[in-house]
Amino acid sequence: MPKAKPSFSTATTTAIARQTLLAIWKYVRPHRLRFFGSMVLGMLSGAFYGFMMISFQLIFSLVLRGKTTTLGEPRDLPLVGEVNLAKMFGLAEDTPVGLTGVMIACACVPLLIFTRGFLGYLSSYMQAWVTSRVVYDIRNDAYRSVMRQSPGFFNSAKTGELMQTVTNQTSVVQRNAMLLVQTLAQRPVAIIGLLVPIFAKDWFFALMSLIVFPLCLLPIVRLGKRVRKVGAQEEYDSRALMSVMQETFSGIRLVKAYCREDHETQKFERTNLSMTRNMVKWAKAIELIGPIVEAVASLGIAAGLIYAWDKDMGADDFFLLVFGLTQIYPPIKELSRVQLFLQKTTVAASMVFEILDRQPDIQDAPNAGVLGRVKGTIGFNDVTFHYRDARGARVEPPAARGITLNLEPGKFYAVVGPSAAGKSTLFNLMLRFYDPDSGSITLDGTDIKTITQASLRENIGLVSQDTFIFHDTLRENIRYGRLDATEEQIIAAAKKAHAHEFIMQIKEGYDASAGEGGRNLSGGQKQRLSIARAILHDAPALLLDEATSALDTESEKVIQDAIHTLSEGKTVIAIAHRLSTVLAAHQIIVMDAGRVVAVGSNEELLRTSPLYQRLHSLQFGTEEATAEA
Repeated sequence: MPKAKPSFSTATTTAIARQTLLAIWKYVRPHRLRFFGSMVLGMLSGAFYGFMMISFQLIFSLVLRGKTTTLGEPRDLPLVGEVNLAKMFGLAEDTPVGLTGVMIACACVPLLIFTRGFLGYLSSYMQAWVTSRVVYDIRNDAYRSVMRQSPGFFNSAKTGELMQTVTNQTSVVQRNAMLLVQTLAQRPVAIIGLLVPIFAKDWFFALMSLIVFPLCLLPIVRLGKRVRKVGAQEEYDSRALMSVMQETFSGIRLVKAYCREDHETQKFERTNLSMTRNMVKWAKAIELIGPIVEAVASLGIAAGLIYAWDKDMGADDFFLLVFGLTQIYPPIKELSRVQLFLQKTTVAASMVFEILDRQPDIQDAPNAGVLGRVKGTIGFNDVTFHYRDARGARVEPPAARGITLNLEPGKFYAVVGPSAAGKSTLFNLMLRFYDPDSGSITLDGTDIKTITQASLRENIGLVSQDTFIFHDTLRENIRYGRLDATEEQIIAAAKKAHAHEFIMQIKEGYDASAGEGGRNLSGGQKQRLSIARAILHDAPALLLDEATSALDTESEKVIQDAIHTLSEGKTVIAIAHRLSTVLAAHQIIVMDAGRVVAVGSNEELLRTSPLYQRLHSLQFGTEEATAEA
């Protein structure tokens, strides 16, 4: 994953935010009816403030003018004009309001507030539904994009950071995007809905009150500049924290073996401290906005009191104007936070869309064909390959140099050589985890670049020394080789791999859990599960990556018998570590520094290849001596 952090200038932030919102819109579009429905309801909720203000003017005039108030008294309502309730309801001009009228008027207050709140609730619910679906789709696509990446990508990416991006960063986008949409849809309309009746009631009072607005914005702008980097840094720290945890938990045996619990705890605490400090700074900035806005807004109310005294304004009129002003400032306070939430949303979304937009290093050709079951003829034609560093630059020396091989179907080939000779690189190129820089690799005469990766790998099985076992049942670990396998086929594969015996000795049998990474199993048991998986896969070509090198002698014999069953009728290429593997091979491929330096039988190479003679003596001499004894 790239480590460069984006610039935090206003222009850059605005540009990234625009690109991010356009990218998010692609996911919103399928749900646009609900999205726009939530926007409309939000606007209605905001506009309802104006209706509430006019209604409150009427309620105040009925309740606050005393018991002598009559329904026939004219009432001047903002935007509506003069209203005579007596004429409206066909009553006498001197009809008193009375207790019943007051109770009805007062009952309208909670009804009005409930109506506005219910409109807001409907808007929020629909918006939550849309954002939940959007984050569901984004999270799925992000995970799918990660799964599409070639193995080279995972060499530089940190698993914890990927997990944080796919899970937590998408949640940040969801939460903040919903707040932004609600704020931008409802609050401006609410402010306008309140300002219009205030201006209609007393334009000078409203105009003087608006002078306070810029004063509210000045501290917010200054705070926004200070906390931009804080919000972004918090998101980066959260990724680092997840990465530290993932690495520690994955390597817990090593941590325990070297007594490095305190060291790992200190690493976690340092990252956690940085994240916590940034969280506090962010929360302080967000919460500080409220008191500042309210304090500045109180200046408007204080000035309004002086103005009301000077104009001899009635209590009902003054309460109406103050109500309007106090209702305006909360939306202003929320709008003032938009820039801060937008910054955090942009940072989180940019991390997510970085994953979504990343193209795999290895891709199927546009017209790639689907390869059926092959015989197993494998060809390397003058293949040269360099690994790449995190920046994409070639790593010297090359891992493969001008390799030419022709491997016939149904034969067993052993690959030997010193460390960094290029043995594992052959497997990586054959599985098309990487593409050669020059030359070609063929399967039954077909260049593997011209076929889909899925159909290529359906024809190749792999059994590795580093067997990966899922934290699932033994049955599902075997079934991984062929997802549609029946119970009978799973058991048959387990028997051929000599796994059925130990599985039946476990209390839960095939339903037993393997534990994380297969921790409930021994090395030999894990290897037998891996072989059963490969037997079920039943590919015509088989790659054995030092499959028995880490096993004891007894386990090795059982595994060798299982591998022999697995290898029948297949083209087998084994990275050889033990003498028995070399002696069983039809041909031995000797590699050194990325080159094939010799090919032949054990007897031929002992006569003609100095490197093989040295390797044979160093690696296998002890085994020969043991066998002769």
